[in-house]
Amino acid sequence: MTVFKFALLRSLRSPVSLWATSITPIAMMFLMPSAWRDNPIAMIGMLVSLMVFSSYLLAALILEDRIDGSIIRVQVSPVSTLSYVTQNLFASMLPFLLQILLLGILGYFRYNWSIELTLGIVLAMILFGIANTAFAFCWNMMFKSKESSRNTYWVVGMAMVFLSGILVPLEIFPGFMQNVGAIFHPYWLMRGLISLAIYGLTIEFWLAQAVLILFAVAFLLLGGRKRSI
Repeated sequence: MTVFKFALLRSLRSPVSLWATSITPIAMMFLMPSAWRDNPIAMIGMLVSLMVFSSYLLAALILEDRIDGSIIRVQVSPVSTLSYVTQNLFASMLPFLLQILLLGILGYFRYNWSIELTLGIVLAMILFGIANTAFAFCWNMMFKSKESSRNTYWVVGMAMVFLSGILVPLEIFPGFMQNVGAIFHPYWLMRGLISLAIYGLTIEFWLAQAVLILFAVAFLLLGGRKRSI
C-alpha cells in the first residue's frame, strides 16, 4: 500500500475525522438552498470555519508518526522523507478538494450561481484548502506533544475564525481591529470572496489569491525546515 493510500484510509478511519471532513460539510452543501442561492459567501464562511479545524485532524497524523517512532521506519524504507510528507499532505488535501468541486457543481447547477462566481469560488477555495492544510502541517511540525499542539491550535483557530470575518462581519470590531486578521490566511479568502460577490473578478480578487499562494508556500517551507524527525 502506498503512503498516500495508507494516510487517506487512516485519516478517514476515525469517526471524528470522517464526520468533520466529509459527512458534515457535504450535508451542509445540501441544506438551506435559499441561503446558498441568496448569500453564498455567508454559507461558505460556515464551511471554512469547519475546514480550519478539520484540516488539523488530518495533518496531526504526521505528528503522531513522529511521536510513536513510525517515521523512523520510513527513513530506513525505500520511501524518502520528502515523499512521505508530500503524500501525507496530498491525502490531507484530497477530501477538501473533492468537497470544493462538489460545491462548484451544486452552486452552478442547483443554486444558479453565475459561471464567473462559480469559477472564482472554486479557485479561491482550492487555494485556501492548500494554504490551510499547509498551515496545519507547519503547526504540527513545531510541536513534539500532541496535547500542546492540539490545545494551542484550538485557540489560534478560534482567533482566525473571528478575526478573519468568517462568521461575523469585521465591521463589528473597532477600527484598529478590522485588519488584524490580515495576518491569517482565512482573512484573504473572505476578502477575495466578498470582492468577487460584489465586483466580480477584479484586481482585488486576484490580489487575495496571490496572498493565499504566498501563505501556502511560506507554511510549506517553514514546516519543512521544522521537520526535526
